[in-house]
This record gives sequence, C-alpha cells and structure tokens, in this order.
Amino acid sequence: MSIKGTHLGRRLLAAAFVGSIAVLGGCGAAGDEPEDTASSSAAPAAGESAAAQPEPDLEGLPEVVAVVNGTEITKDEFTTAYESQFPQAAAQAQAGGQEVDQELLRTTVADNLVSTELLRQEAEKRDIKATPEARAAAIDELLASSQLGSEDELRAAFAEQGLDDAEFDAQLSDQVTLDALIADEAGDTTPSDKEIQEAYDAATAQQEASGATASPLPPLDEVRDEIVKQLEGGETSEAAQSLIAKLREDADITVNL
Repeated sequence: MSIKGTHLGRRLLAAAFVGSIAVLGGCGAAGDEPEDTASSSAAPAAGESAAAQPEPDLEGLPEVVAVVNGTEITKDEFTTAYESQFPQAAAQAQAGGQEVDQELLRTTVADNLVSTELLRQEAEKRDIKATPEARAAAIDELLASSQLGSEDELRAAFAEQGLDDAEFDAQLSDQVTLDALIADEAGDTTPSDKEIQEAYDAATAQQEASGATASPLPPLDEVRDEIVKQLEGGETSEAAQSLIAKLREDADITVNL
C-alpha cells in the first residue's frame, strides 16, 4: 500500500474503515494470493491516455453534506473521502466497459462517512481511547504496508501531502480508537480447531468442484495462519456491520445530497 492510498483520520476514516471491512469480509479460499488492487486499479489501461481518465464530479456540494446526531460532516471532509475512493471506482467501471456511476458513489461515500461518525460517537460513549501501545502497533503496520524504514520517513511522506505532525497524530488516534471499538464489540474472535478444519475442507471442496485441481491447496498446517486471519476477519466484519446497523436505528441523521 502506498502512502497515497493509506487512509487516516476523520476525513478519510470512512474510506479506511469500509476498505478494511471489504477485505475482512472477502475471505477467499485458503492459499489464494490477494490481488494488489491498490496498484492495479490506479493504473490506466494499455494505450489509455491520462486525458481519457474520468474526473471526480463534485459540483454543487452543500457546505454541510450530512448531520449525525448534531455533528456536521462538511463538504471538505466529503471531498477528501470521495477523491480517495474515486480512482478505484473509476477503474472498476472501466474494466467492465462502463462509466463510473458518480451519483451512486456520492451516496456511498456519504453513507460511509455517516457510519464512521456514528462509530466515533459510540467510542466516545464507551470511553474507548487510543493507547500508546495501539498507536505504536498502527505505525508499525503503516511502515510495513508503505515499505518505509522509519516513523520519521512516514511522517515526512504524509507531510508532503499536507498532513502535518499534529494532524497525523490526531488522525492516527482516531483510527486506532475505531479499531479498538470494533475489537470491543467483536469480543474473542479466535476460531476453534473445528472451525479452521471446516474452512479448509470447504476451500478444498470448492477447488475440486471448480475443477482447478492442477495446483492443490497446501496442507492445512501451511495455511492455518491465513485461515485464522480470514475467520477472525469475518467475525470482526460482522460485528462492525451489526453495530453500525444498531447505531443507525437510534440516530438522528440528515444527508443533504
């Protein structure tokens, strides 16, 4: 993941959160190699000029895009989130020979921002805060995904995009807090040996049914860690979506798009 594709903070929290939930929910067969969608989606098709790429349509946005229990989501916040998600949406549409549906994308981005704000408010109610240990772990993850060598390099890379140290710290804390909220909601997600075996057997059966047996799945011991991560991710994703649905039931939400 590049620094440009890394989403932090309230302005980009929705993009980050929804992106992570999509990954967690998309548990493929054990042994599958994940596709590098961050790089492939951003690359133009062969022979396609930069001028041919669609542009985000942000005309006519209200100054306040939405209000969630009295908290405003501003035009600037929406614009940042929309522009971060637009390249992949456009690339996916073009791959199918279609134009990106920007009206649908605007609705989706607004919905994601509302969900994120609800989660932020719930974290505050539960007095869940970012611990130093969790912040350090998040920085380590960012370093690993961005392939940078130090926190100073990471901060410098964000600074080049206009994110100073104070805002970086604030946004990182925000993201870590939401991660802690979802973990609190999900509880213990460690799968049992039976669940791991069942997931492996299901992946094996799926492969056999598809006829793709030329490269059989590795033994369970070799892919156990991956299966555990997939199962834990599925539990976390389900907990997050259930929490959002519950919070929406009692929320006062106005969307001005």
